[in-house]
Amino acid sequence: MICDNCNERPASVVVTQSKNGKTEERHLCDVCAAHFQPFQGDFGGDPLGIQQFLQNWFAGPGAFQKTAQPQVSNGPECPNCGLTFRRFIERGKFGCAECYNAFRKELPEVFNKVQGGHTRHEGKVPASYSGRIAAERKIKDLRRQMKEAINQEEFEQAAKLRDEVRELERGLEEGGGQDVVD
Repeated sequence: MICDNCNERPASVVVTQSKNGKTEERHLCDVCAAHFQPFQGDFGGDPLGIQQFLQNWFAGPGAFQKTAQPQVSNGPECPNCGLTFRRFIERGKFGCAECYNAFRKELPEVFNKVQGGHTRHEGKVPASYSGRIAAERKIKDLRRQMKEAINQEEFEQAAKLRDEVRELERGLEEGGGQDVVD
């Protein structure tokens, strides 16, 4: 079998990538595999750095093409330190405390990929936050139920759910979530 990348040398490595439940297999020669391996690095020492992980992850399907650069535009820029989103992906570190706000829209996707979809805290929380967190989770669940009701054209049920969401949100604004949820 010939290498899927260079179409010159015999393939000796099979690279399998899974994304969104779809598995893609590439047959590569030793030379191409060395350049396009998703997690290149010295595994004898430190674990893979976050910046290298992010660079390889955002390379996506283009990782098997002739360019190994991530397919990420410069994106937004932090007004405080001037760090671009692309540079953040390369470094794996923020430049300042304001970067989090500057990249707020892009970060959920990054966190989702880095954490493997496990982006919700499941552990213990301080007692002072437990009511608020429960209320926020209930609101999220009610909104999901409301969308379902609308899709099934159960508009009266959707209106009841909407009112319940508003009541919970009002309770959060006024009391911070204590005694808001049953």
